[in-house]
Amino acid sequence: MIERLSTHRVFRVAAILLMAAAATWLIAPHLAISVLAGGAWNAANLWCLTRLLLAWLGPRASRRRVVGWLLIKFPLLYVMAFLLLRVPESSALGFGIGFTLVLFLSLGWYAKHLPMTLATPPHGR
Repeated sequence: MIERLSTHRVFRVAAILLMAAAATWLIAPHLAISVLAGGAWNAANLWCLTRLLLAWLGPRASRRRVVGWLLIKFPLLYVMAFLLLRVPESSALGFGIGFTLVLFLSLGWYAKHLPMTLATPPHGR
């Protein structure tokens, strides 16, 4: 299921995120920038999380790859979120809206594809 990350789906999430940012631009421009930052940060966070879980629980599990993804995910991404929220022009509300939007889109995609995942045997045939 992780391997199915297609360019089409990435562009769809980006388009929805841009539409949400455009809608919030009418309310407050700094809110729109924060929506984009929160959505982009959560997309990067979810991508790193899937890679971490694949390195840990996947068919080619590797401690070295797990440590590498842990070093990317926790120090790098969380310091970046802290710095994004410290910028005076950013809004925690906008960041949360973008974060939540990407989270709901990801959960919706997973719920839609869950029956296919459960129907596929572990060896993929």
